[in-house]
Amino acid sequence: MDRTHQYRPVWFFLTTTILTWIPWFIGVYLGSRSEAEDAISLFNLLGLLAPMAVTLFVILTSGSGSLKRDFRDRLFGVRRIRPGYLLAVIVAAPIVMAVSIGISLWFGQSSDQFRLSGSGNLGAMIVLSMVLAPIIEETGWRGYGVDSLRTKMGTLRATLMFGILWGLWHAPLVLVPGTYQRELATMENPLYLVNFFVSVIPAAVVANWSYYRNNRSILAGVLLHSVFNASAVLPNAGQVAKCISTVLYMVIAVGLVVA
Repeated sequence: MDRTHQYRPVWFFLTTTILTWIPWFIGVYLGSRSEAEDAISLFNLLGLLAPMAVTLFVILTSGSGSLKRDFRDRLFGVRRIRPGYLLAVIVAAPIVMAVSIGISLWFGQSSDQFRLSGSGNLGAMIVLSMVLAPIIEETGWRGYGVDSLRTKMGTLRATLMFGILWGLWHAPLVLVPGTYQRELATMENPLYLVNFFVSVIPAAVVANWSYYRNNRSILAGVLLHSVFNASAVLPNAGQVAKCISTVLYMVIAVGLVVA
């Protein structure tokens, strides 16, 4: 029997958040114990897996053949992708970062920002931010979470709500040693940390616009997420440039909503 699936956004986001936060707060605790620091990255990864794990559980236990077929087609179906729309947002990401760095020079920032990042753990950051995180998060967020919200409210409201929930989902990382969010929290200017959480909202608008323009393709979401992260990780961009990029993405997001 092919049951009609009833989306449950409250259950999904609550369960996902709890299953993410538990290992991340364990990471916070381990951060206070020098002998357990090596285990922090493992618990960070376990928390990151939650959106995908909950999505797969919901879909595989739904009893809905149509839901399973739809998920499989959205995850692997290349024909859903509309190259023009996907290319537009993929090209926009590095352009926005380059323009942001250029503007930051007027505020006294270094031109070295145009160079590739020289971080010692750049390889690990690339694997995590450009491969693992996009696949894991988009399988969860675009695989079930965004659509579940859209069944209960309009597209714009669902997108803004997702942006808020997405930002909240990241919150414990501010306390976890070794994370980008923790690094921002230890900087003198609190604006940089605030900027990270604010930037999630226009990013959600752009990502959802691309998702629906590409016929709800999860694969398109993975590609876009990877390019977004690459634009933030690969250049040696400072926090002033990243604040400027948030403003530019806000302009783009407003333009997409109006258009």
